[in-house]
Amino acid sequence: MTDADSSAFARFFRTFGDFARPDQLLHRPTAMLFLAPHEQPAALLRAVFEATSEAALVTDIAGNILLLNKQFEELWRLAPGWLETITTHDRVQQLAQLVCDPDQFLSRIEETYDQPEREVVDWLTLRDGRIIERYTCGLRLDERIIGRIWLFRDITSRERAQRELKVMKSVLEALNRIVEPQRQLQAGVQALVQELGARAGWLWGLKGGNVARLLAHYGVRELRIDLTPSAPGDPCECLRRLLEHDFPSAAHPVVCPRLAHLSTDQQEPERHISIPIYSRDRPPAILNLILPSIPLFNVTEMRLFAAIANQFSVAIERARLFESVREEQRAAEVLRQASATLSALLDFEQVLDHVLDQIVALMPCDGASVMLVEGMQARVVRVYGYKGLSDEAGHAIRHVTFDILRTPTLRRLLETGQPWIISETLDNPEWVRIEQALPIRSWLGAPVIVRQQAVAFICVDSFAPYAYSPEHARRLATLASSVSLALQNAQLYAQTNEALERERRLGDLMRAISSALDIDVILATVARLAMELVSADAVALGLLASDQRALTHVHTFSMPEALMALQQGMGPVWQAVETGQSVIRHHVALTDPHTAGFCICSALGTPIVAGDQLLGLLAVYHLRNNRRFTERDSAMLDIVGRQTGIAVANARLFAETQRLATTDHVTGLFNRHHFFALAPRELERARRYHHSVALLIIDVDYFKAINDTYGHDAGDMVLRTIAERMRCELRDADILARFGGEEFIALLPETNLAGALRVAERLRAAIESSPASLQAHTIHITISIGCAALDSISGNDCLEMLIHRADRALYRAKAGGRNQVASDP
Repeated sequence: MTDADSSAFARFFRTFGDFARPDQLLHRPTAMLFLAPHEQPAALLRAVFEATSEAALVTDIAGNILLLNKQFEELWRLAPGWLETITTHDRVQQLAQLVCDPDQFLSRIEETYDQPEREVVDWLTLRDGRIIERYTCGLRLDERIIGRIWLFRDITSRERAQRELKVMKSVLEALNRIVEPQRQLQAGVQALVQELGARAGWLWGLKGGNVARLLAHYGVRELRIDLTPSAPGDPCECLRRLLEHDFPSAAHPVVCPRLAHLSTDQQEPERHISIPIYSRDRPPAILNLILPSIPLFNVTEMRLFAAIANQFSVAIERARLFESVREEQRAAEVLRQASATLSALLDFEQVLDHVLDQIVALMPCDGASVMLVEGMQARVVRVYGYKGLSDEAGHAIRHVTFDILRTPTLRRLLETGQPWIISETLDNPEWVRIEQALPIRSWLGAPVIVRQQAVAFICVDSFAPYAYSPEHARRLATLASSVSLALQNAQLYAQTNEALERERRLGDLMRAISSALDIDVILATVARLAMELVSADAVALGLLASDQRALTHVHTFSMPEALMALQQGMGPVWQAVETGQSVIRHHVALTDPHTAGFCICSALGTPIVAGDQLLGLLAVYHLRNNRRFTERDSAMLDIVGRQTGIAVANARLFAETQRLATTDHVTGLFNRHHFFALAPRELERARRYHHSVALLIIDVDYFKAINDTYGHDAGDMVLRTIAERMRCELRDADILARFGGEEFIALLPETNLAGALRVAERLRAAIESSPASLQAHTIHITISIGCAALDSISGNDCLEMLIHRADRALYRAKAGGRNQVASDP
């Protein structure tokens, strides 16, 4: 250092000492330093620099460093003797490299030397994270600036404390400004990201053993991460460390495969912070931040993150409490409405439909199903959701039937009668998968108990693991209780309606068969109404022949050909004929070669009886849907069988009475009275359609001689023989009757006189050629016939006139020698 330099520093020192202590200069940024004309030794100036607590530096007007103290070297972390070992240019460049923004550092130095009188107070951020306050002003000598003085102070702790307070204040205001909990968390994350200058931030709530649910997110949209494992071998390092309490401090950098996509080679390196948020010694959440690249986390940052974690812990607990209370209230209201609605439903199918609506309102789910218990099988009858599945998978889940004993989940519901949760299906050995792959990760099921017996299962599925909690199970159990009561009411209502409907149908059947006197009408009516009465798929009804082995008057509805081949549909229940009692058979496999492979779900046979007499058999069948006949069905058909037997007996009695009233007891032909009831109708029809009609009166020749010779029994036998011969020769449409004594009368519709004569001659010849045999005697028989015809019937023509004309013709035939045919022109 030259003598001129020493004198200059001496003058500076006296002025410096008179004006203020060096450690006060930074507190008086507006002070100007003036050099006095007095001189002091340079050693004293150095002593003052060494004694001050501030880092000080003096430069000349060109920027050359003239003097610095030890505090300056320590603040900038320079090696001892640094001033003597490096050039002025290199010194400034080396200092610039210690600052985060070297270019800005150098440009500000140039600005201060370009404006010598300028006084500047600013801040520098070093690469090691420290914050330095810098003060500089010009040095004057006789109103002339001869250099600059620079003072530096480490204000890192103060600035970080203020920043911490600012961040905390912003986060607290955001968390407390909004009432709604979910928006509170979102606002808190947003405030934290903005205050820290982070690219993005996530707040995850832990759910289950290793599942995280996103509570809030703010920042760059493409920086979306998912901490939830997609498979047992796909862990998340953040969650593992959090759950195993492996974080050495409140904030710790984590290398996690899930976060590898957040930075690329072209991006500026960043650091990822995972902040565990604990509550009551358990980790309820984790906060993830992506911050600008800073080498290390210091104690201040750790303290800041710990304080932030505490605030978010309080906010999360408050949000959970708020959501829990609100969810409980909503669930209670849903359950109340569900109970009221289900109690009002009296239709079984409507109850099943309404269950799924209530499940969707009570808990989160991607799919739900209702299964009915049928024996030891559970059949899916209602399905909700499962959107996005393939058609094959959707069809499979809607039409699947489970064997309860081979399905651990359903077997447990059946045995315990309590709901059950499977939080993660991927690693659960009791989870049964159907053939089609379904992305179900968690499952909740509850049984529906009616009279201490499981009648249905309610199952809820989620594509996310750990979706259901014990609270969800409690809600589903409450809903299942309401469904149980509703099903009992629906079943009771259905049974009452069914009983009333059966009574109505039974009454209809009784009225129908009691008002009918034709056997075929009775049997057809019984078959149709009996099938409706027990909701059968097919029916067969027939009367037994005299040998009790064959059937007559068989009537069937919807009867398969395979069954018709077995005793006209009665084969599977023929035992009812043999025992005289109703018989029920289930799952009947036909073994006949013509019907092999045909299976009957259920069959019911009931005998038709009148008193102690077995008249026939009624058989009904269930052919599909695994339906079965019950003892109630059997009791109903027993009533039908007895009433049908009475109706058939009455019809037969009526038919016999009617036959006796209209038939001649000797010949079996119509009697005179019935002839006069039928013949006028035929004449009226001929008159209406302009048809011809003919009448024959037949008399047995010498009949009195036969009676006198052989007896009246022989006479009756002769009359029966003649009646049988004439019945064979005449048409069904012809009306043949015994007119009285040995006379017969026949009305021939649509027959003119010529045709009547031909018929009469054929009758005469047939009787003459067929003698009657009586024990050892042969009786030759002849007849005389009188014919009359009307080709066109006028209003004056009547039956009596036609009979009169035929009688005149008969008189003529007898007068002509008998055994001949005569006509009235």
